[in-house]
Amino acid sequence: MSYACVSLCHMNAFVGRMKAMGEHLPGRGPQGERGSNGDSPPEPRSRSRVVSVSVLLMVIAAGAVGTAVLLTRDHSVSDLLGSHPVSAATAAAEPLTPTRLVTLPTHAIVNGTEPLTVTLSAPPAADSPAPTLRPAVAGTWRTVGNSVVFTPTSTLMPCSTYTLTVWSNTIATGHSRLGKRRTIGLNMPCPATAALQQSLARLGYMGASFHSLYGVRIVSGPETRREAAVHVFHPPRGVLVPDPSDAPAVETGRLDETTRGALTVYQSHHSLAPTGEPNYATWASLLAAESGYHRNPSPYTWVTVSESIPETLEVHRGHHVALSTPANTGVPGAETARGIFPIFSRLESTTMTGTNPDGSHYSDPGVPWVNYFNGGDAVHGFPRGSYGTPQSNGCVELPIETAHTVFDMLQLGDIVVVS
Repeated sequence: MSYACVSLCHMNAFVGRMKAMGEHLPGRGPQGERGSNGDSPPEPRSRSRVVSVSVLLMVIAAGAVGTAVLLTRDHSVSDLLGSHPVSAATAAAEPLTPTRLVTLPTHAIVNGTEPLTVTLSAPPAADSPAPTLRPAVAGTWRTVGNSVVFTPTSTLMPCSTYTLTVWSNTIATGHSRLGKRRTIGLNMPCPATAALQQSLARLGYMGASFHSLYGVRIVSGPETRREAAVHVFHPPRGVLVPDPSDAPAVETGRLDETTRGALTVYQSHHSLAPTGEPNYATWASLLAAESGYHRNPSPYTWVTVSESIPETLEVHRGHHVALSTPANTGVPGAETARGIFPIFSRLESTTMTGTNPDGSHYSDPGVPWVNYFNGGDAVHGFPRGSYGTPQSNGCVELPIETAHTVFDMLQLGDIVVVS
């Protein structure tokens, strides 16, 4: 039985009781009539009382029917008391969860050609702003799942730093905005020395050829800037073998004197500070030269000095000995050091001073055609009665005219090998 039916039944019983009460109101029923002994006729019933009771009963009945109708519309008593739930249209919206940054790129970037990824707590909203890189880098941002991914057109530059900014109004779908700007620094180190050596060898600035451990062949010729950068950041594994075979040896993966010399020559050719150290400007230039395959316009050149009697100096250009001459090296107590040395300073004329092995001092003005390669040791011209034996204070002495010719054949960074 429904709640409405029960209520109507209760109301019907109530109405019955009210009628019974009406029968016993004063002036009604046997108690309100005079006796039947005929002393006087019965007093007529009050019409106004009958009408009042009837009206009251009708009002109560109407109320009961209204209540039943309300209850049959699935309203509870609590509805009638105003405690029913608020509709979705009028309820206050619950606050959204703020957007969270789940992952950011690491501060140290190993490969400048690889994508940078920023991951949010949900897929980025359509109007969410993309992060920003400074300095600006050519490339595109795209949405991949919960992430925004930046792919460089070519590469982030070696030996440089960048700033990545994720904006405060970044929004993940179904979330409120991030609320606070996030900025991180990205460090792009200089590539490995092995990559530098391979690049210099490929461009002809080092007398060496690359032998891959896994049969990877470095293609000669132009390539895209991105391809050049991929080789730079991920050089194939292998060793550099002297080419020609008598060229200065190279220690693969180490910034040795042969590599410093080759880099100095490259820097001099490209109007860079000839430091023999790789830096941002050097790598920017090397990437451009690699992509355009701009090779050394001159053959690889180096000098060999033999301390075997008769002592000689030879200038090598590629696979040929371009010049050979008798030379003087240091006397006992002031021997010319053996090893591999890049030329670090060149002077058409200078004054040389120092101390002789016997302790006396010397000062020689106007020494011509000087190529310093190891401290105070240099290849230069000097007048002697003969050449081919140790006579100097550590330098490599040549006849003056020959020294002039040699000077014109060499440049800053060329290697001198003393053996």
